[in-house]
Amino acid sequence: MQRAFVIRPFGKKADAAGTTIDFEQVHERLIAPALKDAGLGGGTTGEIIDAGNVREDMFSLIIEADLVVCDITVHNANVFYELGIRHALRKRRTVLIKGDPVSHTTPFDVLTDRYVPYNISDAAAARTALASAIKATLVSDRETDSPVFKMLPALHEIDPATVKAIPTDFTEEVARARVAKSAGWLRLLASELDGQRFQWPALRLVGKAQWDLTDYEGAQETWERIRANDPDDIAANLALGNIYERLYRNTQKAELLEASNQAIVRVRNSEKASPDQRVEALTLEGRNEKTLWRLEWDKLDDVAGRRSAATSRMLRKAYEAYRKAYLFDLNHYWSGLAALQQGTITLDLSNEEMWQDTFDSVDQALVYRAKLKRQLEALRPIVSQAIEAALAHMSRNDQNRVWAEISAADLLFLVEERPSRVIEAYREAVPKNGFFAWNAARGQLELFTKLGFKDELASKVISTIDRLVVRPEVDDIGDLQVVIFVGHRVDEAGRPVLRFPRDREPQARNLIREALSKAKTGWKRIEVLASAAPGSDILCHEVCSELGIDSIVCLPMPKDIYGRFVFGDFDYWRSRYLELIGRRPVLQLSNQEGLPRWLEGSGIDPWERGNSWVLEMARTRSAKKITLIALWDGKAIGDAPGGTAQMVQIARKAGTGDIVRIDSSQLLS
Repeated sequence: MQRAFVIRPFGKKADAAGTTIDFEQVHERLIAPALKDAGLGGGTTGEIIDAGNVREDMFSLIIEADLVVCDITVHNANVFYELGIRHALRKRRTVLIKGDPVSHTTPFDVLTDRYVPYNISDAAAARTALASAIKATLVSDRETDSPVFKMLPALHEIDPATVKAIPTDFTEEVARARVAKSAGWLRLLASELDGQRFQWPALRLVGKAQWDLTDYEGAQETWERIRANDPDDIAANLALGNIYERLYRNTQKAELLEASNQAIVRVRNSEKASPDQRVEALTLEGRNEKTLWRLEWDKLDDVAGRRSAATSRMLRKAYEAYRKAYLFDLNHYWSGLAALQQGTITLDLSNEEMWQDTFDSVDQALVYRAKLKRQLEALRPIVSQAIEAALAHMSRNDQNRVWAEISAADLLFLVEERPSRVIEAYREAVPKNGFFAWNAARGQLELFTKLGFKDELASKVISTIDRLVVRPEVDDIGDLQVVIFVGHRVDEAGRPVLRFPRDREPQARNLIREALSKAKTGWKRIEVLASAAPGSDILCHEVCSELGIDSIVCLPMPKDIYGRFVFGDFDYWRSRYLELIGRRPVLQLSNQEGLPRWLEGSGIDPWERGNSWVLEMARTRSAKKITLIALWDGKAIGDAPGGTAQMVQIARKAGTGDIVRIDSSQLLS
């Protein structure tokens, strides 16, 4: 959700003729409703700061806001001071409003600016007009609405991300989710950032972590949210250029590769893009061309067939795109290495019978081959120097150093004839815990083997490094159904309306066993996610043990704090809980009681947050089916937040799984 900041006079103010305007009423009847109509939320997601108050975060809020509404009805010094800050630092998305009739004229410096008029006696009548202006401003491709940037077009706009600090505990939570390899946790965090001051830089942090965990669908959603706020966001377009291409490889949907190309073009055409970002975009263009080329032959059965199919115009197109990127910046060793690898393959395939058929004439083919040989001879020493220079400028702890060291080994593979030297180079470059970096290099070596280029050496390198690198544990999902189980707690003493009487535990156990047995039928594997409250939850885990079903205990907070909050005088159930968490795997959302500090004041309930977390974990398990089983009385509102009714609600809203209700009224008959 985009966020607003309102610059306005506060309280009642009079113009030079003594006419009084109640700006609180203007805000309540016009500004806040219009912001809400436009999806900005007004006094909840907008930051409304008294223009007369000097707060240390006020300037940051003016700069950070996705949109500013400024009321210039009267000559209020603070209002125009803050408007000047906005106009001097942000190019776009400032909406002016002005009430009439008043004696104050519009100051000269903003006289030519557009504004939305309203009647000071009936401000609400302009609500639709203001909402429409806000919506139009949010989607406008106008270069600027700031008189400062109109008169000084060479002036650079401040990057709001530079003034937004991400809370340390949020950064730490993202890190824990990444280490836990929990894509569902990261999706939960992304969903909770709406309206937060640090929303956009925090989403970037989450999006990068999702990419690292190969949750491409989650990363796509996160980066698309960032780009929706700013279609020309460079980092978002570069990220989406990568994500769409990866999704295209998995789905073969042509529109995804086109979306990747469109994102890359946005970077290339942006005046905000740095030289590093431009060469990155050019390199991604080459990568997309290579992806299309590889799909033409990758699935063929034999080397001869693959070489013949790979000898195409698209082969040269990919090489030329990589070379173009490298010529843009000779220090960008990745594009240079990619050009050298693709060019070497192109030269090798120029020996194929099909080679001349990809040109208009034999002479063209011969000329191109000769030119290609000269280009590769020139590239080898330059790329080598670029890699060497990059390594010289990197510290031993630089996180990008592993890529440069592997690139040096990749280059040696192309030019060195002694296999032992090449293998040793990879052995030194690839760390034992560097599986993901090795996997990228391995993919290129596999391409060489498939096309019969130095295939014996490539195979030796792969087999050697595969034995040394620690592969992450991969859970074999296979034919998996994920079941989320929720249900009512056992009734506390004195409950006025019975729902799960204490003496009906055997009946509840039988109902849960029947539902789980039915869910298990026909599935090779079933996995149950459930909390551990006294009653239905604990019974579910115990029944899973009896039926040989894997179950995971999902707790919204640390297990000792959970035990203190949930069990009260249920000592018998507490003993079962302690036994349960001693023999079943436990997942824990928070490392503290209640909400983390970064969510304080958000209105989110920690128990409801736990339900959302469990649902996101289920949705990211790559299961063939998701089922919610609820031992539930069917009432839309439960006894407390985060109960069975709320889980059913969010599952229905998600629409990604079956919902099976066990009617809890059966426990009363």
